[in-house]
Amino acid sequence: MIQGYSIDEPEPLLSGWVIDLLNSRSELAAWVDGFGSPLHVVFPEQAKNNYFGWLKELRTVYGDCRIQFALKACKSASLLRAFALAGAGADVSSAQEMSSAFLNLVPVERMSMTGPAKSEFEIRLCIRHRVAIHVDSVEELKRVLALGQTGGGIDRLFLRVRPISEPGSRFGMTDDQLLACLPLLKQGKVGRVGLSFHINDYTVQNRAEQMRSSVAFLRHVRATCLAPGGIDIGGGYPMRYLRTFDPVAYGRGDHWASSAKQGNYPYASEVAGPQHAVAVIQTALADIADRSFLERNRIPILLQPGRALLDQCGISIFAVIDVKNLGSNRFAVVLDGMSFSLSETWFGADFVPAPAIVHRERCTAPQNDARYFLVGRSCLESDIIRWRGLAVESGVCPGDLVVFANTAGYQMDSNESSFHQIPLPKKIAAVRYPCGWKILSDETPSQGGMPSDC
Repeated sequence: MIQGYSIDEPEPLLSGWVIDLLNSRSELAAWVDGFGSPLHVVFPEQAKNNYFGWLKELRTVYGDCRIQFALKACKSASLLRAFALAGAGADVSSAQEMSSAFLNLVPVERMSMTGPAKSEFEIRLCIRHRVAIHVDSVEELKRVLALGQTGGGIDRLFLRVRPISEPGSRFGMTDDQLLACLPLLKQGKVGRVGLSFHINDYTVQNRAEQMRSSVAFLRHVRATCLAPGGIDIGGGYPMRYLRTFDPVAYGRGDHWASSAKQGNYPYASEVAGPQHAVAVIQTALADIADRSFLERNRIPILLQPGRALLDQCGISIFAVIDVKNLGSNRFAVVLDGMSFSLSETWFGADFVPAPAIVHRERCTAPQNDARYFLVGRSCLESDIIRWRGLAVESGVCPGDLVVFANTAGYQMDSNESSFHQIPLPKKIAAVRYPCGWKILSDETPSQGGMPSDC
C-alpha cells in the first residue's frame, strides 16, 4: 500500500509518477509553497502517451478512427497542446473553446463544434474557418444553411441523432427529422454530411446499436447524392479509477451528516477507456456489409473522449489549515480550498477514490478510532470536500497535504468558483526527467527542454 492512504478506503489506481510524488513529500510541499493551495498539477507526457495508446487500440478494429479531445473535461492548455502535437483533434462547444484549440495548435480540419446551442457568431466562426458544425435540430440547420449562403458555403456538417436508448432526450433529432434534413442539405450544397450521437450510459450494446443505425442512415445520405462525412460516436467512455469498488460497503462508512454521497459512476469498470470504445466499434461492425460500406466510401469514425483520455493526467493538492475537534472522535479537517475545486459535488456525489495524506512534519493521531472529514474554508455548511470520513492511522495535522489523484477529468475545474473573491486555484504542468521534475505554468506556450546534464 502507498503511504498516506487509509486502510478502509478505496485506494485509487496510480501511475508510477504519482507514486513517486506521494513517496517524496518535498516535491509536493515545494510546489504548494510556491503556487498556493489548492494546486492542480497536470502531466502533459501522460496525455501524449494516452492518445497514442487509444489510437493503437482503435486501429485494431477500424483503420480510420479519429480522436477529438473534449475540451469541456479539463481547461488545461498544456494537456490540450500535448494532445494536439500528438495528432488529436478537438471537440469544442463555444467560441472560447474554439479559440483555446486554435491557440494550442489544433488545426481546423481536426476540430468540431458540437455545442447544441450555437450563437450566430459561433456559426459564422465555424463557416469562416471551415470547422465541422454539429447540428442539433432542423431549425438550427436552417439557420446554419442561411448563414452559409453568405459565408462561402459549408464544408463539413454533422446531424445529431436522438439516441434510441434515450427517446426523451432534448438533444438530437428523430429519424423523421433527420430525413427532413436531407433535401435541405442537398439544396444548400453542403460538402460532406456526417451523423453524430452521444450516449449517457456506459453500456457497450446501446452505443453499438446506435452506431449500426447511423451506418444505415448514412446509406440514405449516400443515396441522396450527398458525400458521407463520418460517424461521430461521441464520448462518455468509462474510466477505471479503482481495482474494485463496493458501493454498498462504501455507503456503510461514517459520513458527514449521516449522508452517503457515493454517486453512481462505474469507478471500477471491467471494460474501460479505449477497450470500451473498441468493444463498441467491434460489436457495431460485426456485419461485414456495414464495414465494407464504411471502408469503400472512406468514412471515418470519430470519437470525442474527455475524462477517459485524461486517465492519470493530473492530481489536486489541498493544504490543511486546521483540524477542529467535533467530539465523539470526529474531526473536521479544514482545507485551504473549497468543494468547487473537486467537482464531483456537481453531481451530488463524493469523489470516491481516497485521497492520500502527506505529512510535512511529524503528526500524532489524536485517537486511533478517529474519523476525519475534509471540509472547505468557505462559510457554506454544504462546503464538504469529502462526505465520507477518513480513518488515518498517522493522524492529520495543520500543514499536511491532502492529495487527490486522477483529477484531470472533470474534477479540477468544471465547477470552479472564486467565491469570497478567493482566486481560482493555480494549475501547473509537471514534466518528469531522470534528474527530477520541470515545472511550468499551465499556460506556457512551449514545453521547452531541460539540459541533458540537469
